[in-house]
Amino acid sequence: MAQRPRLPHVTCPACGGRAFARGSGKTSAFYRELYFHCRNPDTCGHEFVVAMEAVRTVKPSKFPGGQNVLPLTTWNAGAPGNPANDDDEPPGEPAATALAT
Repeated sequence: MAQRPRLPHVTCPACGGRAFARGSGKTSAFYRELYFHCRNPDTCGHEFVVAMEAVRTVKPSKFPGGQNVLPLTTWNAGAPGNPANDDDEPPGEPAATALAT
């Protein structure tokens, strides 16, 4: 028996619980909307949309010249400690000072 693929989850912005993707819509080569439902339907039940967007290329495709080309990351690629070298990980939370208004 094949194992079902794991659905992506995010933190519910209303209660902080887990919310899971239940469907998608509005798609293009670079953009997709995912519909999420909070796993706490009795206590929260929040339903919301998460936008997913392809924004840049970290490693070019071996098939250049395709229809859909993203801009290539250009800052000092290869330099030790450069963020471009670790760009395959999701960005961290912003510093608390960046959130102050």
